[in-house]
Amino acid sequence: MKKLFPVLLVFMVAFAGTMNAPRGESPDKITVEGKLIDSKCYGMNHANTGNDHAGADGSTMPSCGAACAKMGLPVAVLEGGKMDGKVYLVIGPASGYADYMAKDVKFEGEQAYAGAIIPSKLWVKEEGKWKEKPLPGTMM
Repeated sequence: MKKLFPVLLVFMVAFAGTMNAPRGESPDKITVEGKLIDSKCYGMNHANTGNDHAGADGSTMPSCGAACAKMGLPVAVLEGGKMDGKVYLVIGPASGYADYMAKDVKFEGEQAYAGAIIPSKLWVKEEGKWKEKPLPGTMM
């Protein structure tokens, strides 16, 4: 049951977000570009924009961003990759994005609600060029 709750919560948020559009209209299409971050660690310390994060005791936790994503903690896009950039929550299975943590990404999709995107396409910058990647599978 403990594992089912986060899955249901993400599904409900994603579904509720699609209900914001007036009847007969579709949700807004948006493109978001920036650095893929771990939303939990970034929320605790805005300096945690890479994959290695600073611990509360001043230590460094290697690959913390990828580890948090693999555990299912939500990932987000930090627009422009700067600590004060706008943050967009990525609605989807976080574990599928673990390999892209702290990389430049671009998502195209629907705005579920202000500050959240349901992606339909994903690109990752590799060797200075955008490469389209498959989206992780669905949670259901």
